[in-house]
Amino acid sequence: MAQRAPQHHFYVHYDAKSDAGGIAFLNGLPNVSVLPQRIDVRWGGFSMIEATLALMQAALAQPQHQYFHLMSGDCLPLQTPETIERQMAAAGAGCLFLTCENVPRLRYRVRFSLPHADTSWQRSLTGKCLTKAAQCADRLLPSRQTAWAGSQWFSADRAALQLLLDAAADMRPFFRHKLCPDEHFFQFIAQRHAAQLALHNDNRRCIRFAHGANHPDWQTLPQVQAAFEQGFWFVRKVRPDVMQAFWAQDGRQNPS
Repeated sequence: MAQRAPQHHFYVHYDAKSDAGGIAFLNGLPNVSVLPQRIDVRWGGFSMIEATLALMQAALAQPQHQYFHLMSGDCLPLQTPETIERQMAAAGAGCLFLTCENVPRLRYRVRFSLPHADTSWQRSLTGKCLTKAAQCADRLLPSRQTAWAGSQWFSADRAALQLLLDAAADMRPFFRHKLCPDEHFFQFIAQRHAAQLALHNDNRRCIRFAHGANHPDWQTLPQVQAAFEQGFWFVRKVRPDVMQAFWAQDGRQNPS
């Protein structure tokens, strides 16, 4: 992807648990920066936020960058960068494409700080019991707290991303021991500073979940093609062979 788009820069955070040899092929690519700070990322923990903030800080350090997209290694860009940039420019200064809804059934996550959050036993039987207890407590104890929630994957222009990064310091203590903060952290910031943002409740990503699943489905080539035709900017999750097949269709070039 980076080789085919030398005019665009890629910042990579590689989980501290993974063998660094897995990204050795990136060495020497002038438009790829691998963060030296490697965080041990735990699913559903604040470490996911820390990794994202490190990426944001690194990308904002270069003043020439104006548009930013948070992606995983399983994300596939569908539209050309020029197409996305035109749409973002038309969206107004301070544009942030972030899904953000009030989801009362998830209020327990942001209401209670829990001892097993971002630990190795968060998904153990004990951790699951604590999570269930928090859910029950939230249903039994009245609260007017709003549970802003949405996908962790977003796109932003420079002004919006800088605002998110600057505001993160105040939000860190509140979210450090919350469950699944990656689905709430930036949503809370966006709502708190909505007057300073052009907030679009649409991250322009095609993500599919099976009913009741915690993880998104792997998408097939026909599904990827349909997402492209519908104008989505990105799709996830996509296997490497499906990515290659998509780019090969009609001589299409890697768009990012």
